[in-house]
Amino acid sequence: MSSIASRQGNINFEDFQSEKEYVPMKAYSQSKLAMLLFTRELQKQSDKKGWGITSVSAHPGVSRTNLIVNGSGKNSLAGIARRTLGNILFQPASHGAWATLFAATEPDVKKGAYYGPSRLRETRGYPKEAHIISQAMDDSVADKLWNLSIRLTHVSFI
Repeated sequence: MSSIASRQGNINFEDFQSEKEYVPMKAYSQSKLAMLLFTRELQKQSDKKGWGITSVSAHPGVSRTNLIVNGSGKNSLAGIARRTLGNILFQPASHGAWATLFAATEPDVKKGAYYGPSRLRETRGYPKEAHIISQAMDDSVADKLWNLSIRLTHVSFI
């Protein structure tokens, strides 16, 4: 599960778990970029090792949930925008599940692909294949993230 917040993400391997500095939106964006990188790398590893896994990512667009208000705060710029423009610009929370359901159930999803809403710069609408940002296409970063994930989780993929 990713997010359009991944567009602002950067992978900071020097402080990957935000132990030195924690900035909520920065950490969130990094985690969502990491999910895109991990999806592609999982697909690559599955293809190479014959696991038979289809790995895909999805994002909900911008939905009317409490994430922004609880994350940034109700008086932040994002919180104010959510309260004043949310019913106009944001889709209902239930519509935010569409891309995830599509990615999980559509028989013709593409391996390693990314799915999200189809309208208004992928913020709302029916699911379609979403744009994968350039920083999520960096194979060297994906490989480094894969190896870091193995070290942090103590899980070895055969």
